[in-house]
Amino acid sequence: MEVPLATLSWKLAWRYLRRHPQRKRLAFASVVSTAGVTLGVAALVVVMSILAGLAEFISKSVKAVDAPIAILSANSSPLPDDSSFISSLRSLPQVRSVSPYIEGEAVARMPSRNIEAGCLVRGVTENNFLTAGLDTMLIWGSPPSIRENNLPGAVLGVYLSEDFMHSVGDTILFFPPSAFFSSGRTGVGRAVLTGSIETGLPVNDRKIVYLPLETASRMFLPGGGYTGLFIELDKDFTLDQAVGALEEIVPDSMNVLTWQQRNPALYASLKLERLGAFAAILLITLVASFNITGTIARSVVERRRDIAVLKAMGASRQLILRVFLWEGLLVGFTGAISGILLGLAGCWLIESTSIIQLPDVYSFHDTFPMKISFQAVFTAGGAAVLISLLAALVPAARASSLEPTKGLRQ
Repeated sequence: MEVPLATLSWKLAWRYLRRHPQRKRLAFASVVSTAGVTLGVAALVVVMSILAGLAEFISKSVKAVDAPIAILSANSSPLPDDSSFISSLRSLPQVRSVSPYIEGEAVARMPSRNIEAGCLVRGVTENNFLTAGLDTMLIWGSPPSIRENNLPGAVLGVYLSEDFMHSVGDTILFFPPSAFFSSGRTGVGRAVLTGSIETGLPVNDRKIVYLPLETASRMFLPGGGYTGLFIELDKDFTLDQAVGALEEIVPDSMNVLTWQQRNPALYASLKLERLGAFAAILLITLVASFNITGTIARSVVERRRDIAVLKAMGASRQLILRVFLWEGLLVGFTGAISGILLGLAGCWLIESTSIIQLPDVYSFHDTFPMKISFQAVFTAGGAAVLISLLAALVPAARASSLEPTKGLRQ
C-alpha cells in the first residue's frame, strides 16, 4: 500500500529528531533547540502577562479617579448647569451614571500645624463619590460632605494626608489662584479633614483632595457651572459604544474624551512598554531559531547517505524538503506547547505568591497583578512555530537539492 507523502515525511522527521544516526540515542541537539524555543515562549508569556496586569491595574486606578469618559468644554469655559442635558445623558442605555465635578489647583494650609502643600481640588457630591466606587478606596473616614456644623469635610490622598499628619477634624484652608490676586482673599475654601483615600496611583495620592461640590464651586466657579461631567459606563457596553452614543447628543461646544485621551502620555507609555517587551523577548526565540537552523543543517550532513538512498529509490525533492521542514515545525510546535505551559505555571506562581513584589508605594496590593491574555499566549506560540519553520527552510532546501551520487560515495 502506498504511503502518502505527508505521512512518510512526518514519520521520517520524527525519527530523525528522536534518534542520533550513529549513537542510536536521543539527539541532544534536538533537546537543546526545543528548550530554546520553550524558554523564549515561556518568558514571552510571563512578561506579557505581567505588563497586561500592570496596564489593567493602572487603567482601573485612573478610571476610578477620572472615570472612563469625561465631557469637557471645547473652549475651556465652564459647562453650563443644564439639568435637562444631564437628564438626556442619563437616559442613554450605555450610561450608568453622570457626575458633575469642579476641579482646580490650590494651596492647602493647616494653620494649627503650620503645614502647607500644593494640591488638586476636585468637588463632587457625596452621592457621586459613592456611585464612582471611591468609597471602597477610603483608608479611613467618610466621603466629602457638608457636616452638621456647616463645615465641609475634605478627603485627602493618602500621601497628602500623611503630610498633614492625618489630623482628623483639623481645619484646612484651600487657596485657589484667584485668592492670591484679590485683596479680600476671595474664593478661599475652608474644610475639616474627614478621610483619606488610596487610589492606587502615587501621583494622585500625593495631590488629590475631594471636597463637596458646593465648596469647590465657591472656590473656582462662583458664577456657576461645572468643570466637566464624568460618565460611568453600563457593564453591557464597551467604551467605543458609549462614546459613539454620547457624541450623537453632545453639542459641538463640548468634547467627549476617554481616559486614554485625557492621559495620552500614560497610555502611550503603556503601549510602548508592551511593544518593547514583546520585541525584546521575541529576540530570545529568534536566537533559538539559529540553533534550530544549525541543528537541522547538522542533521542534513549526518543523513546525507539516507537522503541519497531515498532519492535513488525515487523520492522527490518535495519529499526531502518536507522531511526537514517537519523537523523545524516539530521543534517549534513542541517548544511552543511546553513554553506556554511553563509560562502559565510561572504566571500562577507569581500571582499566588510573593516571589515578585511591587514597590512599597503599592503595598496595599497583596500580590503582583497578572492578566493572562490568551490572544497574547497564542501569538507567542504561533510566532515561535513560524520562526522555527522559517529557520528550517534553508537547510531543508539544501537537503532537497543534494545529488544522490555524492551522498552514496560518502
